[in-house]
Amino acid sequence: MEQLASSSISSEVQVSNEKYFLLSDGRQLAYTEQGDTDSNKIIIFFHGAFCVGDCSNENDCYQEIEYHFIMPTLPGWGNSSSWPKNQPISNYPNDVHQLLSSLKKNNNKNLRIVVAGGSYGSVYAQICFSTSTDIMPEVTHVQSLIVLSGFSPFKYHKKHTDGMSWSSYFAIGSPSIHFPFISKLVGSLIRKKVRNIEEVKKFVRKKFFDKMGDDEKVNLRKWEEDNNKSAEWAIDMMSRNIYLSISKTMAGFNEMPRVLHSDWGFDPKKLSSSPSKRKVLIVATQGDEISHMEMSTYLVESYPNAELKIISGGHLGTFFEFDSIMKTWLTDIDKDDTEKLQLNEQASCS
Repeated sequence: MEQLASSSISSEVQVSNEKYFLLSDGRQLAYTEQGDTDSNKIIIFFHGAFCVGDCSNENDCYQEIEYHFIMPTLPGWGNSSSWPKNQPISNYPNDVHQLLSSLKKNNNKNLRIVVAGGSYGSVYAQICFSTSTDIMPEVTHVQSLIVLSGFSPFKYHKKHTDGMSWSSYFAIGSPSIHFPFISKLVGSLIRKKVRNIEEVKKFVRKKFFDKMGDDEKVNLRKWEEDNNKSAEWAIDMMSRNIYLSISKTMAGFNEMPRVLHSDWGFDPKKLSSSPSKRKVLIVATQGDEISHMEMSTYLVESYPNAELKIISGGHLGTFFEFDSIMKTWLTDIDKDDTEKLQLNEQASCS
């Protein structure tokens, strides 16, 4: 059994209220949660690369709209065990099923689930949205998918490299599959840059904040006002999570090319547009050089009942509008459900 003890890292940089669940095969799944934890309305959010499942920053909006917000740490990142090499990534939703079972959520016939993911985490959200009941029985309760700066399935999206930067192409494109030593070399270089928190802060500030355009700076200032937090707080939080994500292993990073190029278990163009019309929201940013616009366009053209929302900024654009996007979308879903319920009641009475 692979055991990942969190005690090896100073408590000052650990994610507060992080919880650990032992999966049936002995692997560990780390996660955090907030909002209305007794609710039958659940949103499961999957983080991107160089992050961990951290929703320790309490936000009243999920309590207000009565949603239970769950954020797992992806396999091979932070305190979550690596993904088994003999298992296809399409089986990942069974980990979510086991977690929901441990939280005693899966027996509720009124369960309503929204799956969402940012950047690399959008892969896991898409897999959970499109999986079978054999792998994740709760998929029948999944009402919606939210993709933020997401990735398309490379297996089916043949033009996924269009718009991809050269650095991304070598890190996650076909060269990373044919020459796996490339991604490992990139990983070792990254790890040298993040040996301590202060080095990570310098990297985050230079890579993301110093290069912000005017629109991004406006969004940042609005985010600071709305959340009563400073840009320095955001830099500290991002830096801590980057550090924690690879402080024990690079397994999650090393697996990225294989996951992105593998069979996710479905072709989005062949998903049925069911009578329930499960809704899909694709959010893209105009200046994203990592999850570029071509992939978002492919997703919105491939998924049934999908709509595209474009916002200004680069790869961090969705970060500053995250809670607003979530609250608006979840509230709209609740309104749709209420209207459907009223129509059904009227039909039964007539």
